[in-house]
Amino acid sequence: MQYVRPVDFDSAEITGDKDYQGKILYSGETCALIATRVPPGARGPENHVHPSDQLYFVTHGEATIKLGKDEHKAAADSAIFIPAGVPHHNWNEGDETEVHLEVIAPGSAGIRPMLTFAESDDAHDLPYAVVKPSVDQTMSLEGGMTVTPLVGPEQDSKNALIYIGGLPAGAAGPSLHTHKFDQFYLVLEGLLGVQVGLTEFTVGPQHLVVLPAGVPHRQWNAGADAERHLTIIAPPPPELTETDADGEPWDFSVELRAVEHTTRVAP
Repeated sequence: MQYVRPVDFDSAEITGDKDYQGKILYSGETCALIATRVPPGARGPENHVHPSDQLYFVTHGEATIKLGKDEHKAAADSAIFIPAGVPHHNWNEGDETEVHLEVIAPGSAGIRPMLTFAESDDAHDLPYAVVKPSVDQTMSLEGGMTVTPLVGPEQDSKNALIYIGGLPAGAAGPSLHTHKFDQFYLVLEGLLGVQVGLTEFTVGPQHLVVLPAGVPHRQWNAGADAERHLTIIAPPPPELTETDADGEPWDFSVELRAVEHTTRVAP
């Protein structure tokens, strides 16, 4: 498993109009993650729908997107929620190259087509949304980490959620732990330190960290400046509330230690 993956458009698998490029960073049962580069004047696939929900997070520039009959602008740090079945089409009207991460959840795993072109622009009253981060919603966690929600239950996103995580200098996330869901970090600014199993990585901007369900991990700020990353979780765990008797914590703490290798080969 390659736990740290660069956003490298030189090896993009998807190409289109005016150097439009898509780099597949991950493809699995819970989701597919695609980094997409849209130069000025370039357009994505014509009006189409997906059999799965789709979430965009804009990292650079400004995206223009038609959702159903409505056009929207999404600047850097904005997110877009496109429920399965909503016709949509994106392009770049600006002078700066636009880059975004696409989350398709659940993933197709090659079983069904990723998209189908659509003649209709009827959104069937499905709850699509363009979301800007709100400082008022930012939460501070133990260890100094901050969390700013983007797309989740409030947008009726049942297959994935995304939020911006922040780690000021010297801050760290929870101690070594596992999840029952897949988790991914896309580093936006600064340096993110990540331990995966017994191995530590220092991860810079435009790199994706892949943390499959059950893999022990922890994270911290590995630089002198503030660090920010997008977190993707698929599928979202049930909310833990005081009234939910069946609720479970998101994190399960673990301890790891290296032991002498004892495997022997018979003579």
